[in-house]
Amino acid sequence: MPATAAASQQPAPRRMRYAPLEGLLRSLEIQERSAEMKEIVRLSGGTDYAPSEIAVEHFAEVLHYLARTRFASLHPSEGLFRVGACLFEGYRKTLLGQIQLAALHLLGPDRLMRKAPEFVGRSSNFGTRTVEQLGPNHYRMDFRGVPLPGDYYNGILHAALRATGVSSPQSTWEQVGPEDMTFDVRW
Repeated sequence: MPATAAASQQPAPRRMRYAPLEGLLRSLEIQERSAEMKEIVRLSGGTDYAPSEIAVEHFAEVLHYLARTRFASLHPSEGLFRVGACLFEGYRKTLLGQIQLAALHLLGPDRLMRKAPEFVGRSSNFGTRTVEQLGPNHYRMDFRGVPLPGDYYNGILHAALRATGVSSPQSTWEQVGPEDMTFDVRW
């Protein structure tokens, strides 16, 4: 087989766009020249600046680092949950986030849940996300081929639902494969 044919059969590198990282930096008010920022740049695979696209494995390292350092007194899963919630709040402060989430409070929780796979998938080139309504105010969301922590996505989900006016979202999630998880969401 020619080298070009073999190379074309390799899967594309799995990457995250910069926008989620920008949301974290804004929400956590990480200073541009701080030691913390230098470590985030290093973990994200950059040298002087964070890259515009980040390998998903590097992005996961950044999430775990922030959970450990910013939420050190919490259990690691709660720290990742908080990192996800921070990402959502910070993303709303970015130019792209302001555009994409401007009418979130008008969208309502049901439409948000139906659009959640699309919203979450915009920042990555890997995995699939599907959602199914199981009853009034009850949804199941499946992530397949998504190697990031479920607690992180759970934090994003809770923050997004609160932005639609849900005061007490309830959710559980289960790891059903190495990169697969299922969320059960109610309010």
